[in-house]
Amino acid sequence: MELANKSDQHKLRSAINSRLIGFEYRSRIRILGLPLIHINRGGISANGVARGIIAIGDIAMGFVAVGGLAVGFITVGAVSVGAIAIAGIALGILSMGAFALGALAFGACAIGYWAWGAIAIGIHAHGAIAIGLHTVGSLTISPNGLDLPD
Repeated sequence: MELANKSDQHKLRSAINSRLIGFEYRSRIRILGLPLIHINRGGISANGVARGIIAIGDIAMGFVAVGGLAVGFITVGAVSVGAIAIAGIALGILSMGAFALGALAFGACAIGYWAWGAIAIGIHAHGAIAIGLHTVGSLTISPNGLDLPD
């Protein structure tokens, strides 16, 4: 495919470079020495670590953290660690994700004190396959034994 003119070539080059360069923003407002908002999307040569009350980046650390790896109180990302974690892989007191580990876990594979998921492992497990002391599901494994569907 050929580009029609120099303007189109410039637009394409700008679009590609904007993906490679990265972006960073820090608010001027600081609380406890941290910026209120820190956004850091690393480019091809940067790591994209964001630290702030609200942190958004490749790696985000803050009270509210959103990123590929998110660490904080309320976290959203591919991998999240926090009191409330929502992610592909979530670890927290309240965790929701494909793989969720926490006191209260919701996910395809959930492990926790209370666990809900396709595969649930916990003291109170609710799922298609439930393993634990108190289980509800199609296939349950508990101290009472293996309970298969009819």
